[in-house]
Amino acid sequence: MTKFQNRCWRENPLSGTRSTSPRLASGRRGSQLMAKTALLLSAVALCGAAYAGTSEVQLSGNIDGGVRYTNAPGSTLTSMNNNGLFKSNRLDFTGSENLSNGYSVHFLLESGFNIGTGQLDNTSGVLFNRGSWVGITGPYGAVNFGRQYTVAHDVLFHFDPFHFEYPSILPILGATGGARFNQDVKYMGHIGSLHIRAENSFGGVANNFSSGSARGLGGWYAARSWAAGAVYEHRSVKAGSLYNPDHFYGLMGSTKFGKLNLSGGYFNELEEYTQVIDNVRTQHYFFGGSYRIAPRLDLAAAYYIVKLPNTDGQRKQDIASAAYSLSRTTTLFAETDYTQFSGSYITNASLNPIHAPHELGFSVGLNILF
Repeated sequence: MTKFQNRCWRENPLSGTRSTSPRLASGRRGSQLMAKTALLLSAVALCGAAYAGTSEVQLSGNIDGGVRYTNAPGSTLTSMNNNGLFKSNRLDFTGSENLSNGYSVHFLLESGFNIGTGQLDNTSGVLFNRGSWVGITGPYGAVNFGRQYTVAHDVLFHFDPFHFEYPSILPILGATGGARFNQDVKYMGHIGSLHIRAENSFGGVANNFSSGSARGLGGWYAARSWAAGAVYEHRSVKAGSLYNPDHFYGLMGSTKFGKLNLSGGYFNELEEYTQVIDNVRTQHYFFGGSYRIAPRLDLAAAYYIVKLPNTDGQRKQDIASAAYSLSRTTTLFAETDYTQFSGSYITNASLNPIHAPHELGFSVGLNILF
């Protein structure tokens, strides 16, 4: 992690990008160069005066590389998951500044990338697709504004046996009510051991506050040896020229016995259609645990079920994993998983391109935090 303390980020008038050192183009006339240099020096002076308090900007992230082998009837594949196997590849710019009376401000810009090609991890070319928000923290909690994780994501993270590890292999991210919302305002606070989350994502549709919007409320209570959580999300999802309601709720719990942690949960999502189409229901179940067998070695296993009642579709997945910490930031990992499909999970090519009834997978790799 790299820190840049008491440094003012500013707009470079020559390149139109943010920079910490002006880059002057050659071939400019002397008067233009002097004027722009004076402007930059003035901006630096103003920034130094305005941000004399305690503040910092940090560069951090995650690099994950590995190899995955899958074997299904009629198809075998050995590949590198370029977006990350154990954890997603990402680059973070975070900043904070301490204000008076217990208040502080903060921001995050998070970009995902493909380790094999160096490209962004999305096809739409969004630079900070993983997150971009600014917020303020005070005695009664924090409020963030921007593109950020949903309330369902925040709550489920504490109960998933893998805490969202192996994101490209496991189906659990589908139980996060959309994973991220744009134009989202989210509150985060706690009262003792009770943690609270609430949010509103603005749809931005003229003359209709609800269309395209989303709202969520959730939380969890964490005692010494057990925890319980619940969440509800309501979205207005665009389908063609119409906006359809989407209801999502989840219940989950966990307990621990020494070094053994056990957790499980249930999630239900219902998309209502105003057209002549049946409502679509998706159900998620999970149960698993983790055990620290040695100071540097963690074992984990879990069972995930996804059901599509409308089409009798079902996906069942078992996974077992071992993660060995070479250092505080470097982890060797290996996992094996077995997935069974039935109903529309076999017949629907968008869910199962090779229409395989089952699949066996192995993955191994190295993950580095910085």
